[in-house]
Amino acid sequence: MAVQTLTTGDNFFTSFNTSVPRLFITAETDTEEEFDQVTLEQWRAEGFRVTYLPYGKGSRGYVQDLESIGRNLSLGDSFAVVAFGDAAATCLETFRKSTRKLCALVAYYPTSIPDPHSSFPIGMKTLVHLAGEEVGVTRAHEVLGIQGKRRTTTKKIPSGTGTGGKLKLAYPSYTYTGVAPGFAEHDLEEYDKVADRLAWSRSLDCLRKAFKTEVDLESVWEEHVELEFMTRDADRTMATMVNHPYVNHVPVLTGGIGKKALHRFYQDFFIPSNPPSLKMKLLSRTIGVDRVVDEMFTSFTHSQEMPWILPGIPPTNKHVEVALVSVVCIRGGKLYHEHIYWDQASVLVQIGLLDPNVVPQAMKNKGVERLPVVGKESARKVLDEDSVPSNELVTDW
Repeated sequence: MAVQTLTTGDNFFTSFNTSVPRLFITAETDTEEEFDQVTLEQWRAEGFRVTYLPYGKGSRGYVQDLESIGRNLSLGDSFAVVAFGDAAATCLETFRKSTRKLCALVAYYPTSIPDPHSSFPIGMKTLVHLAGEEVGVTRAHEVLGIQGKRRTTTKKIPSGTGTGGKLKLAYPSYTYTGVAPGFAEHDLEEYDKVADRLAWSRSLDCLRKAFKTEVDLESVWEEHVELEFMTRDADRTMATMVNHPYVNHVPVLTGGIGKKALHRFYQDFFIPSNPPSLKMKLLSRTIGVDRVVDEMFTSFTHSQEMPWILPGIPPTNKHVEVALVSVVCIRGGKLYHEHIYWDQASVLVQIGLLDPNVVPQAMKNKGVERLPVVGKESARKVLDEDSVPSNELVTDW
């Protein structure tokens, strides 16, 4: 089986197909220029050859266009479709039984869906993103094995069970409560950033599995970290990021949005502020379809000002140990954003700015003897779960 490396800018992924993955995006806008350009560019940045197919009025001619895609591809080639709204409903119905080289279909807020108990052809990845309160459900009644007229009834969209609003349908489906159809199109008023990002990760995963592609996210992240901490080069660090990235150190809101602000942050406040004593030990790494999540044990002596973690605090020369979690999103082979979390109360305890034994009088009157915070023990228990007993702050444990 042939293996090919596809390159888009600095992005690369390995494909077990012999051609660039073909992706058709279809919606109600008449031209590609009228459709959400951000969405189109995101798919292209991930290495897909994108073609826009207008829905028009959804006539028989549109269905014929869908059915002709597979016939016009070369032997051995396949394609995927990402559809929106009415176009999504038509695609779900059109490709319910016949795929003609279709390896994946992603439907965003279709106005109707096939029978929830029916399935799609084996070998075709299907994913449905629902939004709003209601959706049409299309069924065909059968009498003595003869399929009758198809009927569409309106059904309430359930809230879903578990995390992420996954529905118990025969085909993978998710609900996004509190948002309206259009939540994934950046140029619409209905656009919702959180729902769009969740849906994007699921859609990207669906298509990569369908095309049997693999992306080396770890190398992208490792290069960025090396430039930050080893090479200590702000210009080259920024070159590993998208055009409009952002970084957020959650406990203290340091970082920045956009290349100009982030370059200043890295060059003037982050890179030069890390003391020689700074050490990081990777404890775990989870790699998803577009994210790398690191759990790290970090230690340093607070021998100089460190604006990224202790802004406005002069050196205390105290030793600090803290567990950090970094959630890194990668788009098109470059860093899109970083969310970094840690226990700031633990850091403040260790440098002497927070005393667990200093309790406000109002809480003392209620019997509180100490604040529920700890120092270096917090990080050490992550490093070794047997290092510190559990539940020592729980009364009467």
